[in-house]
Amino acid sequence: MPHTKKRPYKISLVSTHGTGKTTLCYEVAAELKKRGVKVKVFSEIAATAFEQGIPINETTTLPAQLYIMMQHITEELRGTLRNYQVVICDRSVHDNLVYLERRCGEQPFLRDFLRGYAEKFPYDVIYKLPMVGELMDDGIRDAQSREFQQDIYDRLNGLLEGMNIDHRTLPAPTTELRREWADLIVNETLGALKMAEQKEKAAARG
Repeated sequence: MPHTKKRPYKISLVSTHGTGKTTLCYEVAAELKKRGVKVKVFSEIAATAFEQGIPINETTTLPAQLYIMMQHITEELRGTLRNYQVVICDRSVHDNLVYLERRCGEQPFLRDFLRGYAEKFPYDVIYKLPMVGELMDDGIRDAQSREFQQDIYDRLNGLLEGMNIDHRTLPAPTTELRREWADLIVNETLGALKMAEQKEKAAARG
């Protein structure tokens, strides 16, 4: 019988731009590494695409957004192939579809493709960051347009609901640094890893 490699525990942080996803990704990863977990963060592909001169935001095109989407999928699959315990994704394939459809209109063939992809290579948990506080300037998205930010957030909510994508909205933070978000995700991830280890040991005992 061929060996089936154990896949990593895959987390995705989703939301509109300027909500602190990237910062949270690295905060969670740092805390998990302190606890001996082998973890990898995959940064938002749009940042690299922007540096390469690929159009994003209001000037993007269907080929540009498809490039970003496929590169994101490539990075997720790379994480599956490597020996990581946890993979943290800055955005998901679903966020990319929101930006694409905002500019290019609804794409049924992509929705079908992403539905199948997410079933075959699922996220163990998708955390959605709420829109709170000031819009953070990430140097990529339009940090001046609250309307653009809100529209993406509303469209993302509609997509998650319309495609029945299981996700959790993080609670409104009680501190400016939003430390409780990292603590919550770290604790839940460690709990999930421990439970998986216990099941694996129980199965080995027969």
